[in-house]
Amino acid sequence: MATYQTLNESQPNETPNTSTLTRKELLKTWALNYSSETCYNYERLQALGQTSAMVPVIRKLYPNDKARQVQELKKYLNFFNTEPSFCGHVITGVSVAMEEQRANGAQLPPEAITSLRSGLMGPVAGIGDTLQAIVYSILAAIACNLAIQGNIAGPILFEVFYKFIMIFCSLNMFFLGYSKGRTVILDILKKGLMDKLTDAFGLIGLMVVGGMAASRVNIVTPASINLNGVTVVFQDILNTLLPSLIPLLITLGILKMVNRKMKPNTVIAVIFIVGIISSYLGILAVPVTK
Repeated sequence: MATYQTLNESQPNETPNTSTLTRKELLKTWALNYSSETCYNYERLQALGQTSAMVPVIRKLYPNDKARQVQELKKYLNFFNTEPSFCGHVITGVSVAMEEQRANGAQLPPEAITSLRSGLMGPVAGIGDTLQAIVYSILAAIACNLAIQGNIAGPILFEVFYKFIMIFCSLNMFFLGYSKGRTVILDILKKGLMDKLTDAFGLIGLMVVGGMAASRVNIVTPASINLNGVTVVFQDILNTLLPSLIPLLITLGILKMVNRKMKPNTVIAVIFIVGIISSYLGILAVPVTK
């Protein structure tokens, strides 16, 4: 995880700016965010793309402070993954609004932005993935029907309309997040609800990560024991008591290695070695789906 220092608003060199973002910076941020998966990686997923997208905003808000620019961008290096084409841009829009308020003197800790992003990425991904699947299926069905008839317009129209809908949705969601997000943040600051909201989004983020661990780490144990002629399968017992215990233990084990500052390649190597040995001994296995 990226680390960054919490700013001390009372320091003399932390005088609030009066910068206002123009449509130029906003459109550039949207465009960079639209292509955020071009630097996708399996350690932080979309984090590098998100960081790159925020560069125009941070440069505008802190034009003469290179160290502050670096410090503010570091928080976007945290793990981030959401639906990137339709609805995910709303999170970036809200983040931009919060950064603008923060640069202009609002008492917004960096943790508030990080927690909000972590809490929103799961729910927004669910909505965006569903919308993407619906649009894709409808357009693909029409395009395939044209292609079957030998009409070359089928694949061309599919690409044109699909890209148009993606750009239309992402652009509008970005500006919706920016405009409404800024208003919401101002209201929250006036009512003193930021601490409660930060805790709430932090809790949602933990729930999202927990849900991902239970659903994405698909490992079971095929081990069994024979008691008086009856075969007892350990996984059946776990399914009754704690269905996702093994994925939880594996996730916690990997977290422990990461906390010990082990390199990602080393962690991957350990996973491979443990997986091969435990599979050979019949301790762990990947369930076969029919």
